[in-house]
Amino acid sequence: MSLPDDRTPSLRTGDTHSIMKQTILMMALLMGFIFFSTLFALTLFTWVLPLLAALMIGSVLLAWQLARKALFRARVNDEKIFLLEQSRQALLTSERRFRDIVETTTDWVWEADAQLRLTWISNRFPVVTGHHIGEWIGRRFTDFFVNKDNALIAWLAQPSADHSLTLSQCGYVSALGSQRYCNLTLKRVMLANGHLGFRATASDVTLEVQASERIQYLSHHDELTGLPNRLTMKEFLDGKLLTHESQAGSLVMMSIDINDFKAINDIYGHLAGDKVLSDVSERLRKCVRNTDLVARHGGDEFVIISPDVNSEEDIRIFCQRIISEINKPFYISAAEVYISVSIGIAQLPKDALTAKDLLRYSDIALYKAKNAGKNNYLFYQPDMEKQIVQRRELERELRSAINEGQLFLLYQPRYDLRTSRITSVEALVRWQHPGYGLLMPDQFIPLAEETGIIVALTDWVLFTACHEIGQQFENMSVSVNISPMECKDIAMIARVKTALTNAHFPASRLELEFTENITLNGPDTTKKVMQELKSLGVKLLIDDFGTGYASLYYLNNFPFDGIKIDKSFIFGMNDSVTAHKIVEKIIGLGKDYDLEVTAEGVETQEQLDQLKTWQCDIIQGYFISRPTTLDKIKLNANFNASTEIEAAEK
Repeated sequence: MSLPDDRTPSLRTGDTHSIMKQTILMMALLMGFIFFSTLFALTLFTWVLPLLAALMIGSVLLAWQLARKALFRARVNDEKIFLLEQSRQALLTSERRFRDIVETTTDWVWEADAQLRLTWISNRFPVVTGHHIGEWIGRRFTDFFVNKDNALIAWLAQPSADHSLTLSQCGYVSALGSQRYCNLTLKRVMLANGHLGFRATASDVTLEVQASERIQYLSHHDELTGLPNRLTMKEFLDGKLLTHESQAGSLVMMSIDINDFKAINDIYGHLAGDKVLSDVSERLRKCVRNTDLVARHGGDEFVIISPDVNSEEDIRIFCQRIISEINKPFYISAAEVYISVSIGIAQLPKDALTAKDLLRYSDIALYKAKNAGKNNYLFYQPDMEKQIVQRRELERELRSAINEGQLFLLYQPRYDLRTSRITSVEALVRWQHPGYGLLMPDQFIPLAEETGIIVALTDWVLFTACHEIGQQFENMSVSVNISPMECKDIAMIARVKTALTNAHFPASRLELEFTENITLNGPDTTKKVMQELKSLGVKLLIDDFGTGYASLYYLNNFPFDGIKIDKSFIFGMNDSVTAHKIVEKIIGLGKDYDLEVTAEGVETQEQLDQLKTWQCDIIQGYFISRPTTLDKIKLNANFNASTEIEAAEK
């Protein structure tokens, strides 16, 4: 049977069942899947999800813990990094500080290898030493020092020695060739390369060493002249006295003093005085042998010690050579200055056996030589010491005499030829010594000037004279002699004021007499003092005019009121034409300068008449009166020219 012509296939019953089975099967499978999925979901929600939640919570906690640890570690790392940076900065600061110290201190620092070769030197090395660093890198540091210290050599030779060594005053030579010194501290170290080496610091102590040497030099030498001083002189003497040869032989000590050296300081200044002392020391060096010693004993005094000189004639020749050398002119600011010396001589073993006695005896001989005149030399004699002892005792007694009433004043009248009256007196001091009796001024005034007692003595004379004259007379003036050394002291003004005030005496009636050489001792100060005294109303006189150093300049520039012609010219008037002319010229000179002229030492009528002819103002001398008491002067205060002759004849 044929099929109908139809292109769409038709479903068969078997195929339909098959499809339905498949559909049912798929639905069953789907339902099973849904069932099992629902069952799985229920199981998941019941068991798995809590586990997952717990797992998630645990994971979160674990992550939080891990994050916390990470943060802690990060913080620790940050702190470590911060501390590391701080340490690095501190290290940089320390290095910078060390570098600054190394480069600014006087020390220089260096390193050397085991063979003592320099491998590094700080930048202070060329600054302090003058040497370039490159010149010394690779050279042994021991070559840098002038003298190889035995302690350094021994230390380097013993590797087991102490790790450090300190040496003082190691000498080296700077780049300029000058001797310098350093303190060295050397240490054994382990260098960066792991090898043994050395590090050291060197402190320059040149100034300290030089200062120490200077102190040592000055302790044995005079700074101004460079001559040995008293300490060296003593050591020299002690050494000579301890040797057998000197004790068997002889030794001469000469103390040398420059006469009137103070006048050089006063006139030309202390710098000029220092130059003269230096020149004197050089001249003395020329006079001595190599075996002799020339020393400065102090001030303007020198000492020469000559061993093995036996003949007094040789000593005399030696002294004459010294005097001749010193007498040659010295030049100060193109001006020629001449000085003289005095020499005292003591001999060993003739005079003494110890250094102390030799020096003492030569000083005693020097003192006597100075009193004997300039350019003199004297050998020590045993009786000289006795005289010195007596002088010291007299000095002590003079100090006591001022306060114990042993001094008294006599007065010599000064007769005014213009009014024929005694208008003033000169106060003259006397000493009634309890042992020696009456002593005249020339027996103790020089001693007072040398010892400084003259100040107290003059104060006593000023007050006593003003007080006694003020008590006895209403118009009488009194003149008092003033030592040249006093007028260079500004305190003289206050002393005169005090005397006038305490004695209630008018300044216009006080006259002060100065010798001509007062102008040599500090002329500027002297002039100021005199001007101040003049302003008080005190009159100023030049005593012994014509015998000193006065010149027309001083008469014109110093405020003198009068001059007193020295008695030596008055004595010679009758026998000497020269003296006659000198007195006439001096009186004329005084008149030209409007000065009151007094003639001292008038003893005859002829002298009086001649002085009247020349219009001399005042006379003083034995023709009028010897120094006497105020009571006797008061009796004759009004005598005239006719009674003068009668007084002189009596």
